[in-house]
Amino acid sequence: MKLISKTISYYLLICIPLLLLAAVNSYYVTKGQIQELSDEKIVGQELMNAQVLIQNFDKPKEIQFGIDGLSSIKMTAPHKDQFIWSDTSVYNVFEKENEPYRMVKMYYNSNSQTYLITALKPTIEEEDLMEGLFFSFAVILIFLVIAFFLVSWLISKKLWRPFYDTLSKLNTYNINQHKPYHFEKSSIKEFNQLNQSLNKMTDKLYSDFLQQKEFTENASHEMQTPLAIIKANLSLLMQSSNVKEEEMNQLEAIDNTVKKLSSLNKALILLSKIENHQFKQDSEISIVNSTKKIVSNFKDLIDSKSISLELNFESDSIVISNQDLIDILITNLIQNAIRHNVTNGRIHIVVKAKSITISNSGESLAISQNDLFERFKKNNASKDSLGLGLSIVKSICDNYGFKIVYSFKDDHHSFSINFA
Repeated sequence: MKLISKTISYYLLICIPLLLLAAVNSYYVTKGQIQELSDEKIVGQELMNAQVLIQNFDKPKEIQFGIDGLSSIKMTAPHKDQFIWSDTSVYNVFEKENEPYRMVKMYYNSNSQTYLITALKPTIEEEDLMEGLFFSFAVILIFLVIAFFLVSWLISKKLWRPFYDTLSKLNTYNINQHKPYHFEKSSIKEFNQLNQSLNKMTDKLYSDFLQQKEFTENASHEMQTPLAIIKANLSLLMQSSNVKEEEMNQLEAIDNTVKKLSSLNKALILLSKIENHQFKQDSEISIVNSTKKIVSNFKDLIDSKSISLELNFESDSIVISNQDLIDILITNLIQNAIRHNVTNGRIHIVVKAKSITISNSGESLAISQNDLFERFKKNNASKDSLGLGLSIVKSICDNYGFKIVYSFKDDHHSFSINFA
């Protein structure tokens, strides 16, 4: 939910109950006022008329009075003068229904005789009036809510415009094409402070990016040079005729360690470049052509392990990417399928319009499937594996928005990449 919508919803959650409470309160206050006026009208007209009639009696008697004949004067036992108010209903013969009435009883003494005066007044008009008032108030309430929503939305949208302008510019920010942003000035102090902080933050990010990029390039150069020197000297020592067998084994162990260190250095630098988006020059790449080229490079290794290879190119998949990264991605997956295969095993590669799937026979995972793409997490203690191959694959997929899925079924590992 957007901030504007959430703000307005909170306002409505507060205002609507208050408006409803005000409506109910107004309803009962108005109803009380109308009832009070109605009661005064009964006292002022009906009861006064009844008292005048009693005073004009030449002898005590009982009568019906009023337009509808429902009010009456009856003789009763002595009683103190008092009013008794009540609500009642009277059956209407014509309407065939009970109608509400307001009734008052009054004891009145005249000429040593006590009379009970009963006066009734229909409250239909008052009920109709209350329904009309309630309906009018409901209409006003609805219009107030709509007006409040529209006004709040328009005002909030105007107030938050600088924020959305800033957000739009941040969404298009590319650290490889860094340039200072000139955010729109706002009359709101907090937004101006936010823009200033963002300018400082992007400048700092770009500065750190340049330093990391420079470190990556320097590390690649500075570390490979001494490693190359060590390898060269080891090669000379191993070719010497004075080296004993035990010393030769030690030199081979050192040489293997140097080779692994060199490969590790290259892999880490590659990961750093991928994550820093340092690979450019994207172009249309044929997955089928790249796969054929890489498979041919591994043909001898596949044959030496007696692995059967099955290629199934249902249709070509064209992706917009960097050729080197796509080659690295497919290479690592095929290399992984060979390394973790079994003798006389099988590799099956399927390329479809928007995907590639590489499957290989092999034993079940010795690690959690959730750790499969983590750095330095290896399925076995193979000396040939650095534990970075699948991490590099995952980084490339994340860099281009590809989706990679792993599954294990019927003693076969499968990695599927969806390019869509």
